[in-house]
Amino acid sequence: MSEPLHCQGHGDELIGCERHQSVAHITLNRPEKLNALSAEMLTQLLEKMRELDGDKQIRAIVISGSARAFAAGADTGTLATASAIALYTSGFSEKWDQISAIEKPVIAALSGYALGGGLELALLCDIVIADETAILGLPETHIGIIPGAGGTQRLVKSVGKSLAMEMILAGRKITAAEALAAGLISRITSPETLMEQALKIAQNISRAAPLAVKMAKKAVLASFDMGLTAGVSYERSLSALIAASEDRNEGMRALAAKEPATFTGE
Repeated sequence: MSEPLHCQGHGDELIGCERHQSVAHITLNRPEKLNALSAEMLTQLLEKMRELDGDKQIRAIVISGSARAFAAGADTGTLATASAIALYTSGFSEKWDQISAIEKPVIAALSGYALGGGLELALLCDIVIADETAILGLPETHIGIIPGAGGTQRLVKSVGKSLAMEMILAGRKITAAEALAAGLISRITSPETLMEQALKIAQNISRAAPLAVKMAKKAVLASFDMGLTAGVSYERSLSALIAASEDRNEGMRALAAKEPATFTGE
């Protein structure tokens, strides 16, 4: 693999970014606060993800934190001083929705704490992997609040009602092994190989046809909101639509020729 290149940006230290050919690696960089997600940090993250989403050279995005924490929650200092109306009108919550609308595949690589808003950020990602040190939880009720970035909705869809209730109501934190068994993550790695494996998943995605990946992601996410009959119908319409793409022709040509395909996303 070639040496990574730094993404262009405004030099702000809260978010780091490197390019590994067609893969972008975003790093949450607020280690002194265990990567607690402030409004400024979330804004910068969203800006960077939108920039990468519009970059035709980038085909997958990896998000990681530090060895101690992916992100240990939202910035409680900000939450503690804001009024109800200020919170409602701040636009902070809507930024999470905008992150969830990113069309390119996003992989979260968890190490250390992924708590509160940190876990909610991971739940927005399409693939989540973790190393053996990861601790996941939604402890908001124990400081007098509840998850506000989709945690109550997305966690139950990932792990089921009972475990979600225990994590949210009782503040249970789970290990990477428990998260794997519950279906919250797709694999466990050693701390030393976490980023290698996350980037490998992203690179495997980057070799697929970009338009097919985009449509497949839409179809999978639709399963959270649609019943089976409607979901299958939606999948079928996307499957028919992609037959008109140049990438589909290239994929079929390469398969017949027994050689790698060169996809353009068209």
